[in-house]
Amino acid sequence: MKLKWIILIALFGGLILGPLISNVPGSTYILLDQTAIEFKNNFAIAIVLLSLVGLWLLWILIRYLLKTSNLTVGWFGDRNLRKARQQTIDGMIALAEGHWKTAENLLVKGAKFRDTKLINYLAAARAAQEQDDHKSRDQYLQEAAKAQPDAHIAIGLTQAQLKIRHRQYEQALATLNHLRELSPHHPYVLKLLHQLYTKLGDWERIIELLPKLHKNRVYSAEHVADIEVIAWAKLLTLIAQRDGLTAVNEQWLKLSKNVCKRPEAQLAYAEILAEQHQYDQLELHIKDSMKQQWQERLAELYGMIESQEPSRTLATAETWLKQKPNNAVLLTTLGKLSLRAQLWGKAKKYLEQSIEQQPSAEAYYYLGQAYKELGHPIQAQEVFYTGLANEVSPQKKHQVIADFSEE
Repeated sequence: MKLKWIILIALFGGLILGPLISNVPGSTYILLDQTAIEFKNNFAIAIVLLSLVGLWLLWILIRYLLKTSNLTVGWFGDRNLRKARQQTIDGMIALAEGHWKTAENLLVKGAKFRDTKLINYLAAARAAQEQDDHKSRDQYLQEAAKAQPDAHIAIGLTQAQLKIRHRQYEQALATLNHLRELSPHHPYVLKLLHQLYTKLGDWERIIELLPKLHKNRVYSAEHVADIEVIAWAKLLTLIAQRDGLTAVNEQWLKLSKNVCKRPEAQLAYAEILAEQHQYDQLELHIKDSMKQQWQERLAELYGMIESQEPSRTLATAETWLKQKPNNAVLLTTLGKLSLRAQLWGKAKKYLEQSIEQQPSAEAYYYLGQAYKELGHPIQAQEVFYTGLANEVSPQKKHQVIADFSEE
């Protein structure tokens, strides 16, 4: 459209200016050393106008050439960008499919012409990690830092994740502590710290971290409560090994009711008491815990109690039959406690019921003891053999019994 208007203006201008120029009188002289060149004024004016038009056309040509050059350069640039973008896409697909070397090569190539170098190098670091190429992994992380220095949190988190997966726990911990200094409330930093402390078995650090996990909503409130109970259960065991039962009892009294009421914590404390042979304390603890919630493992530990009044201990366990009349573990516990109370017939009944529900070597062993006390040594030997067969290979139980019968 612009060219059409220019041509029209030039035509009309020529029609108007042509007659005016032709009527201009006089001459124009150009002096060159000793030579003088004479032009009619109308001719001189025409030359000047044509020169201006020529200069204008030359300017248009130069602009056109420059524009064409930029388009050519841009085409090559766009081509490189398109190629790098496709390499990045193919690299991410290869990474998702587990083709680690292919992914690494494509992602590194794609980083040369793309403005997504950070993403490319972080993904390449993951691909190198999967190949156990830790030197390349660290190099790509350094390249990512150079490409985008402000992304230290993203780079640090990737570095920590990869080192945790490679079990470089101390290095990962140093990285996460540094990130926590930079961003004390970053949820994912806190989450990785919790995961790392769990792998290290540093339950005290986890307990210290709990308020941060809750405040920054790293996990749901229910999950944080679960983490707290597990951490305390593990820590009580460590305290028992390190400082003894007195320290465990002191710590147990300091725990919140919410923790003490949880089965995991109750079981951890019960196992410590059983290991320390604190049977009176264990009996009271299990009785209180069972009032809140039935736990099979507590019923099993209750069978270990060597009480001064075994009949009373047995009577307490028998009250649990109302809840679990066919529980094999409880029936075995009742059989063991009956033996301690010298109630041989009752012990035999409970142990046979336990075996009927779920055969176990332990039940067979104590049933053999009951038969011995009842004066039936042959039956006792048969039960012992059966229990042994059940422990070694349940499928061979009947063959062992047959062999014993033949003897």
